[in-house]
Amino acid sequence: MAVFEVRPMATFSGLRGVPLLALSHNALFPALTVGPLGVVIRVIRSHELRYDEIDTVTLKWMLGHQITFVPRSGVRTFIASFAGEAALAPVLAALQQHGAPLDAAALTRLASASSRSA
Repeated sequence: MAVFEVRPMATFSGLRGVPLLALSHNALFPALTVGPLGVVIRVIRSHELRYDEIDTVTLKWMLGHQITFVPRSGVRTFIASFAGEAALAPVLAALQQHGAPLDAAALTRLASASSRSA
């Protein structure tokens, strides 16, 4: 399976269950890599999460389209923020292809994006 690399608008690390609070952020050199074994997200430094370490991948609209990676353990979450649908759809497709645990909102958005392109 191929590796998918994208430059989000910004990346953040936050606390589980505490929205709009960023412990750290990166708007200069954000990066998200979706690979066959997991994701790598660069906030201040790179954080690697294997798919079996991720509890859920959520999608929200909050000052942009936000994909949040919630690990099974620990208190931190990792967020990649995208400006529009065009950048969001390929990321969700790559996550689904690699078996990431997408939430209902992400699956719905992915289905609507694929029906528009068909």
